[in-house]
Amino acid sequence: MNTYPTSPALPVRPSRRKGFTETLAVVLWAITAQALGLCLVVVAMIAVWGAAAGAPAGEFLLQVVGVLAAAALLLAAAYQGLRLFGLTAPTRSAIVAAVACPGPVGLALYLYAG
Repeated sequence: MNTYPTSPALPVRPSRRKGFTETLAVVLWAITAQALGLCLVVVAMIAVWGAAAGAPAGEFLLQVVGVLAAAALLLAAAYQGLRLFGLTAPTRSAIVAAVACPGPVGLALYLYAG
């Protein structure tokens, strides 16, 4: 029988690395989402202008949705595949965000600046 008083458990401080990867993932996903939103605005404008001109917009929009679905599936597979390396969830999210970010950002820059 233990007669000594137990000490309260000390709070566990999150590591600085975990905080950095979480912040990096949030920033990269925010940049990606904003660039994707800008690209979708252009897609919507093209579809509306095409519909106003009498052209069918359904096939064009279906192609855009197909590309977005394929990209989402690839990113989800990459996220799950990184589990094999024993990475934490924030690290996996940061890596996948770094892979996802250049495409929409490059397209948004091309559409709006060039």
